[in-house]
Amino acid sequence: MQGGIDVVETGAKLAPGIEEAAMLYASDRADEAIALLKTYIAGADAGDAQWRMLFDLYRMTRQREAFDQLALDYAVKRETSPPVWVDEATTRPQGKNISAEATKSSGQLFSLKGALDETSADRITLLQSAAGQGAIQLDLSGISSVTPAGSQLLKDALAQLQKKRAQLQIASGALISLLQQHTGDVAQHEPAHWLLLLQLYQVQGKQDEFEDLAVDYAVRFEVSPPSWETPAEVAQSIAPVAAEAIESTSANAFAMHGVINGASATLFEEFRAFCGARKEVELDLTDVQRVEFASVNLFMEALMHLLQAGKRVRIIGGNEMVNVVLIVMGVDEMAEVVRRKAG
Repeated sequence: MQGGIDVVETGAKLAPGIEEAAMLYASDRADEAIALLKTYIAGADAGDAQWRMLFDLYRMTRQREAFDQLALDYAVKRETSPPVWVDEATTRPQGKNISAEATKSSGQLFSLKGALDETSADRITLLQSAAGQGAIQLDLSGISSVTPAGSQLLKDALAQLQKKRAQLQIASGALISLLQQHTGDVAQHEPAHWLLLLQLYQVQGKQDEFEDLAVDYAVRFEVSPPSWETPAEVAQSIAPVAAEAIESTSANAFAMHGVINGASATLFEEFRAFCGARKEVELDLTDVQRVEFASVNLFMEALMHLLQAGKRVRIIGGNEMVNVVLIVMGVDEMAEVVRRKAG
């Protein structure tokens, strides 16, 4: 075994203590889950499942020293090679390096991809709704083209979020470059792209860039430009967040991140929208540290909707605490729950 966690199989009977430990972890009581499993592995009847879930818990809580000590005990008592410590940074593609704490503090991930046009209205409405529930990581790096209508929609949404003092982190570099191409084209006479670019500079507190563009705007359109207003909450600029799956390179994979809880409804709306015309989809939970009980109904509702639409869903990459919670709550009856590969 090369560090893989083989605890759960769909429909299998769970070893003693596994379900309770997973439920404790889901309730953000990792220390109690660890103590429970340590009690089980101290017994004569302990099986591999309890050991390997404890290894996984030590990984998720970043307790390297405890993991290494457990590995020594495992090798002696089980007389076989233990799992090895694998740093998350070595198993993720470049750019996928969000820690649990960073994700929790940064808020929900929300991305806009493809064409930013009038068809983006529904997703931009979801963005505003999500921002009303808490902090948002807004990834605009996937926007490949933009129309005047799309620019107007996003500009208005950002203006509203600024007025509401929404907590935003924005990966906007690619979109800014795209908009700069439009504003630099002397044959381009569409003000919406200029106004969106000005709004992006505004929410990110980039006053010098705003004022330079405002002067160019006034010259180009022979009207007064928008006035600078110092934002009460400056949106922090961040690097793009990769949304591709880790265990699958399929274009049919949708990745979730961080801690999934009762406030993650917008994320599941994104997932349902992503499924669209796809008949088979993968829900990648590799970057999910924990699934809280309050969110299980979100899984159930989304999966029921997809099943009724004739779609097949595979849930991949989840750590064993996540897998057990989903299986115990019956999610595996609506989607295939796939164990992490050994590695």
